[in-house]
Amino acid sequence: MAMKVLKNEGGELRIRISGEDHTTLHVFRTHLNAHKDVDYCNYFSAHPDLDDPELYIRANKGKDPVKILKSVVKDAGKDFSSLSL
Repeated sequence: MAMKVLKNEGGELRIRISGEDHTTLHVFRTHLNAHKDVDYCNYFSAHPDLDDPELYIRANKGKDPVKILKSVVKDAGKDFSSLSL
């Protein structure tokens, strides 16, 4: 999963994620919006076949959205690794 940082300033992070779709971004958004240090999170996709989606995070004052994203990705990975059939 390749990510390109479009904006990282003032507690806001906007990244473009290549090769992913609504499924992955919905997981990120759900976990990020539940995080105590996130004020707002959403994802956007202009055209599902032509454009890579973008994830936007606005952290609470004084919090680092990059650190929050890394933490949430790690936690989401743990959620999936604990699944059993």
